[in-house]
Amino acid sequence: FASVEQQLDPASSWPRVVRDGDEVVGYMMATFDPDASEEYLRAALWKIIVRGDYQGQGVGKFAVEAFAAEARSRGVARVTAVWPSDRQGPETYFTKIGFVEIGLTPYGEKIGALAL
Repeated sequence: FASVEQQLDPASSWPRVVRDGDEVVGYMMATFDPDASEEYLRAALWKIIVRGDYQGQGVGKFAVEAFAAEARSRGVARVTAVWPSDRQGPETYFTKIGFVEIGLTPYGEKIGALAL
């Protein structure tokens, strides 16, 4: 199966972990590529994972806020997130924290945008 993640350039990837002390409790993969051919690929959040026992405690929101702060520091006015269109879970989360659906990738994944 093809995925928009296959288009990621490792040089523009922005992977981060969220720690509670010495424990990793979350992970996200984002990218900053101002030269990307598609606008939604220029400042995009691809994946966010929060350890089960830390879900609902603000770990994901903290990670998204860190991504948004980094985007602002780079002069970006809007970030995007990409999630599968066949599952409700990620969409509910992203819309809850302010992302608005703006379309689909060529692979059928949903694109959400968050104005900064």
